[in-house]
Amino acid sequence: MDGGERPAYGDFVEPQAAEGARVVEVRAAALSGLDRNIARRLHYLKMPDGPFVLGREGVARDPDGRRIYFNINAPVGPFGSMAERTLIDPKFSFPVPDGVGDDVAAALGNAGLAAWLALSWRARLRRGETVLILGATGVSGLIAVTAAKELGAGRIVAAGRNRDALARAKRLGADATVELSPGDLVAAYRDAAGGAVDVVIDFVCGAPGEAALEVLALNGRLVHLGAGAGQIMNVRGGAIRRANADILGFAYYHAPIDLQAQAYGELCRLAAAGELALDIETRPLSEIGAAWDARAAGNRRRQVLIP
Repeated sequence: MDGGERPAYGDFVEPQAAEGARVVEVRAAALSGLDRNIARRLHYLKMPDGPFVLGREGVARDPDGRRIYFNINAPVGPFGSMAERTLIDPKFSFPVPDGVGDDVAAALGNAGLAAWLALSWRARLRRGETVLILGATGVSGLIAVTAAKELGAGRIVAAGRNRDALARAKRLGADATVELSPGDLVAAYRDAAGGAVDVVIDFVCGAPGEAALEVLALNGRLVHLGAGAGQIMNVRGGAIRRANADILGFAYYHAPIDLQAQAYGELCRLAAAGELALDIETRPLSEIGAAWDARAAGNRRRQVLIP
């Protein structure tokens, strides 16, 4: 694509191996919100000017025949993951465990690592702590519910707008839910948590995030990942001084690659055991346009493209 609003399926120049970069055979690539923002040149991660191949992560076979996952730092522009072959820097890749299909392995990348590493690495979650997940009804948010449970959270509160997805979060292990609707969210959070909150995982920003700052426990941490409810969150100085709070920006690809690999292995284990909520719709790569349009049409499943 060339930075327009909608990608098109077609031919592109063949990637060639170069120093520090290898050509890999793509097996599956998941379309994420990050891909959409990069495609529209709205993200701080930029593709080169001119035409480029969409997609920043995927599952592939490397030249040695190993199945690997490569993260969003791996593709060498203008090549991306939504192609039969792409060019990557192999230091941003690691093995895909046996027991998971290519589609699941691709869908677990951005969505799963964002959830797991936000809790384990960035928030430094300790056993027994209370976790509030804002935006727990999205793909990453539902994975975060399972991740919090696996990592030993003492109480998990799932907050979001979709009632059906909130009910699903409860089935996955959330102890309580909060519907993000107009009203006193501070009181709703406190009631659901049974008091203060140690860790907030924030996929939404805006007013829900502002309210979450008011319920942080002493030495509480808010980890910011997304802006589903708005780009701006006002921070009241007294609230963060009272809690001695940490407000932490986060993107999974800043974590050390060995921690990414470890987290990915845990996610694959949970997926293979059927313990993760991961709704996937697999399409041939030629249907990239339909995959792109699916979210706007209300389709909540993670779109995975197979070359």
